[in-house]
Amino acid sequence: MTEILCTVAGVADVSADAQRRIITGLALPYGVTGRTNRGAVTVEPGAIAIPSDLKRVKLYRDHRRPDGTGTPVGYVATASDTPAGLALTFKVGSGADGDLALTDASEGIRDGLSVELSGVRLSPDGTRVLAATLDAVALVAIPAFADARVHTVQAASGGPDHPITQEDTMPEITEPAADLTASATTPPPEQTEPPAVQVPSVAPAAAPFGLHAARTEPRPMTWAQVRETLHAARQGDTTLHAALADITRSANPWVSPDGWVGELWSGVAYERVVVPLLNPGTLTHWKVTGWRWVIKPQVDDYAGDKTEVPTNAPTTETVSVEAKRLAGAHDLDRKFWDFNDQEFIASYFAAMAESYAYESDQRAAAFTIASATAAGSAPTLLKAVAKGRTYLKTNARARASYVLVNPTDMEALLDLTNDDVPAYLELLGIDPRNFVDSEFVPAGTVVVGARPAATFYELAGSPIRVEAVELAKGGRDGALFGYYATLLHNAKGIAKVTVTPAP
Repeated sequence: MTEILCTVAGVADVSADAQRRIITGLALPYGVTGRTNRGAVTVEPGAIAIPSDLKRVKLYRDHRRPDGTGTPVGYVATASDTPAGLALTFKVGSGADGDLALTDASEGIRDGLSVELSGVRLSPDGTRVLAATLDAVALVAIPAFADARVHTVQAASGGPDHPITQEDTMPEITEPAADLTASATTPPPEQTEPPAVQVPSVAPAAAPFGLHAARTEPRPMTWAQVRETLHAARQGDTTLHAALADITRSANPWVSPDGWVGELWSGVAYERVVVPLLNPGTLTHWKVTGWRWVIKPQVDDYAGDKTEVPTNAPTTETVSVEAKRLAGAHDLDRKFWDFNDQEFIASYFAAMAESYAYESDQRAAAFTIASATAAGSAPTLLKAVAKGRTYLKTNARARASYVLVNPTDMEALLDLTNDDVPAYLELLGIDPRNFVDSEFVPAGTVVVGARPAATFYELAGSPIRVEAVELAKGGRDGALFGYYATLLHNAKGIAKVTVTPAP
């Protein structure tokens, strides 16, 4: 994100204060590496232009915020271009903010000077400032340039709340070498000899650990630096903020997203348990038609000797069922597709498919229970299973393929030991793996069935995903359709037994 630091509004004329409230220091050293919002750079001598009206350059207590607001405490009174760098003298205003600024500077709390530049033109390798305009200066605790320090603080009175009695012992700049009051577009005049300015001698600034000193030859750039440079060029960003300002997460919650974990777990998707128990069928037409015997052909004893052969009157009936539908649809904002939010789209259709699985399984269970023939009652679960198994063997001549029970009733099997259960079930001819619990079976009811007794037909590909554009509302309809049909072949192939515990 580009910081806008170069906007300077019109400033009203400020009268000089009669009291002497002065801060003097080296605001921008030349040839010293500084850490800025444009990376590590050095400033060339004479590269900084200053507005002709020095009062336009304000002194702030800490840097201005991105919206240009801040706490001004003074303005530039004089500016001097020295061999060491740009030296400035500030007139500090009266009031609590000015008093606090004088106190901080004199006590070494905020004794660093940090400039705000606009119109920055860098060298081809991006390491040297060749030209820029001074917009503002801030008092900071740690300056970007190590030598950018306050040299002298002079105050007649700091006010009742902030009395200032201490004066910095470093020498004051007593005479400006060259008055930089020319226009920002006018280059500084040539000087045949260094200006007679007394600037305190300082040791050369050492690059902090982990940083490299500036070099004049081109240097390799990281991909992040290339990206930032291209972004700044595209956005027209020519500002430079020489500060180590505080950047906190709480003050900028929008700069980075919270830890994104995607869709939260809401349980394992429902899997059908009843539909797989029935004979599977594929719908090829919206109506399924078949026939079955009402009275089957039979044989009987035959005496022979050319007597009549036994016969009966077989009859049949036609059976037809129409396919039923399950469907659901929603008008979704097309932005999910325009921004390719595949996670949400996939999750939406997965949830719809799960709903189809649940609803179709519920209907298969309701059909199976409704189609079952009542076969009496029994005092325990296993005896009810035995009774249902006997009914199928006697009436449908079929072995039981499955046993459907309520999950609560299934817990009754825990009362049996491993020694008892296998032998008992083997005697009944029922595989223990064929016990299936389903929430759709009423408690106290056991359904014993043979797989061929009923068919669950389903259109191939169900559920079918459908999408349609709705231009009028800028939406995109998402829908799921499924088709199924249930056909009972023989009611004697499904038995229903009620568990009635003995009193």
